[in-house]
Formats: sequence, structure tokens, C-alpha cells
Amino acid sequence: MNALIELFWFKYSQLQYAVRTADEHLIGLLDRELDPILKSVYDEKAVSVEDARLQFQFLIDILRVEADDISCVLRHSQLLQSLINRYFAATGAVNAAELRLERAPAAPNKGRADEGLLNEAILDSFPDRIAVITPDYRYLYTNPLNANHLESRPMDLIGRHIVEFIGIQRFELRVKNYLDRCFSGEVVDYTFAKTVDARTVVVRCRLTPCMSSGGKLIGAILVIQEHADRRRAIAA
Repeated sequence: MNALIELFWFKYSQLQYAVRTADEHLIGLLDRELDPILKSVYDEKAVSVEDARLQFQFLIDILRVEADDISCVLRHSQLLQSLINRYFAATGAVNAAELRLERAPAAPNKGRADEGLLNEAILDSFPDRIAVITPDYRYLYTNPLNANHLESRPMDLIGRHIVEFIGIQRFELRVKNYLDRCFSGEVVDYTFAKTVDARTVVVRCRLTPCMSSGGKLIGAILVIQEHADRRRAIAA
């Protein structure tokens, strides 16, 4: 339950970024991804009082953030009423302690609305730092490992310019050129060295164009790997 809810809000953060940048194509893709996630959260029958509380809190949070959109308010109010009927009216329970909660069968995995956009489940499983950078040099996605490296949560990075994290000098002298080459369709692979705790670390960065299934450029997939400088280790 918690994982589904976190996925929804992560996608919601991406959608808000797409709305701010007026990217209609990305808005459409994310809209199609959000609805199945919302339905999965609603359809899952809670197996504990805590799970039921999470469902109620989730819908209340959506009502709060979408308060200016009357159609959303009406829709999610109906879902909230349905949850009340599911757990209270239908069972005759008068409080949470009386709820008779059973595990619902797992819903079949129907795949994503657009596999060409991003598959966070796959990217999150990699042992490397991974991010997707938009053509205006902002984070569209980052896996937890990269977010931890930047001392942030993944959803807090959505829409933020990479200059905030690497500095204007490094961005202008090196990173911007590599990204622009990637945005033009090139796979870019480069390395550089840095000093960490008095030891030299070699950082390998690989940039791959991130395309939608319709062939439109969404951004650049950045994979970062760090290794100790073997030449220094051999010399020692």
C-alpha cells in the first residue's frame, strides 16, 4: 500500500513539473500513468487498520492538493465515500477496531501505459546512481541512490536545475555540452577524477537519450558509477 502511494506522489510531482513547463506530450503520458496507480490504491482491500488509514489519508491528501479543481474534488469525494461504505457501512462496524479486513487477490500486472517513458521499478533496482535530465537541464527522475547522494528525497528533486548540485562552472564548462550532445541523439560516455577523503575516485558518466514510445525526446538518462583509481592502488 505504502509503495503504491509513494509511487503516485512521485508521478504527481513529475506531472506538476510537466504542467509548469507546458509539455503537453509529457502531461498526457503521466496522466495515463497516474489513473491506474490511483485505481490500484483504491482497489486494494486493506489487511490492517493501518492500511485502511493510509487509504483514507491518501484520498484526503489528494482532495487538499486538488482543492481548486471542482471536478477532482467531486471525483475523489465519491471515492472517499466508497471507502467509508466498504469498511464501515457494508460491515456494520462503528469504529476502526471492528473492521473485518481481508486480503484481496493481487491484481494482475497489466504493464505501464507507456513503457517508453520511464520504468522506475527497473531503474530503482540498479546499483548505480541514475537520473533523467530534461532538455532544460532539470531532474525529471532520480533513483533513491542518487537522491541520497544529493541528500534529498527523489520527489524533492523533480523540476530542480542540476546547476543547484554541480555548480555553474562545472555545468558550463563540461556537463552542458555532454547533455546537449545527448539531446541531439548521441550516447555520451565520459570519465573524470575527484578526491574523496584523501583518495582519488574515478567517476564514469553515461548519457543515453530517453525517448517516449512515440519517438519524442524526453531527456537524457544519466548513469553514474564511481570506482577507486586502480592506477594509484597498483603504485602503492
